[in-house]
Amino acid sequence: MSYDKNLESQLEKQIIDLLKDRRDGVSSDDLSKSTQEVDGLLRGHVVNKMLAANTIEMLQSKGSGTFLLRLKRGAQIDGSQEEQLVHSLIEEADKMGIWIRDIRDRSGLTDTQLRKVLKTLETRRLVKSVKAVGTTKKCYMLFNLEGDESLTGGTFYSDQQLDSQFVQTLAQVCIKYLQAKRRQVEESKTDPVAQREASFVKSEDLAKYIMEKGICKINLGVGDVESILDVAVLDGDLEKRIDHTYRALKIRKKSTALATVPCLQCPVRFECRTGNVISPENCEYFKTYFDL
Repeated sequence: MSYDKNLESQLEKQIIDLLKDRRDGVSSDDLSKSTQEVDGLLRGHVVNKMLAANTIEMLQSKGSGTFLLRLKRGAQIDGSQEEQLVHSLIEEADKMGIWIRDIRDRSGLTDTQLRKVLKTLETRRLVKSVKAVGTTKKCYMLFNLEGDESLTGGTFYSDQQLDSQFVQTLAQVCIKYLQAKRRQVEESKTDPVAQREASFVKSEDLAKYIMEKGICKINLGVGDVESILDVAVLDGDLEKRIDHTYRALKIRKKSTALATVPCLQCPVRFECRTGNVISPENCEYFKTYFDL
């Protein structure tokens, strides 16, 4: 059936204007109401024509079985309408990726159709699958993107596992550097306030030191180094100021709980006996130790 070209053009413009105002999409019912003066067959013809031309795309509404029409988003690819739609949904998700279940729900494709489309897009190196840290579920993103740290775990994760040895090594490098800095400053015999100020080091300077010394083969950002330093702060090895500068704390002598028992430090412990002048019953050290 042939249609008047002018009517087609007018309706296409009307649909585009409507979708510009409704960025999240328009249902077929809403489209019919907004263009109720138009013959239904003409409307269907124009919509199909716009879908074929990739001017608009159709996807399933979240939480319902209805389909929405919206203006085509993202880059054009040489492929079927299904491939274009799935690529658009993945592109829209950006570095956060999109779960395969969400692609299926929003595209309206069956599992078989979706697997076929995803395989085609992966083969063409347009998209890739990524496993998020802490789960076996797959999400998809554009092939040339690096996943968000909430997915990959960041620099210190390898194959979804935290590289604890790598973290500990970097932490020790940072701690030793800051300890040496503090010793150097304290040996300068300047006033205590100036010493304290000079013993703090910026996280940017520590990141630069690590890269210049070739300690780490991967490119560490300042945020990566700060995450390591913050662990050392929690462990009591470093202190941190609000301006993201750090300094080493003085090394504390480690002692066991047994070493703090008063009897082991008492100079007259060998004369201490029950019933004696020096006895556990009237020991002043015991009272202090147990905070009686």
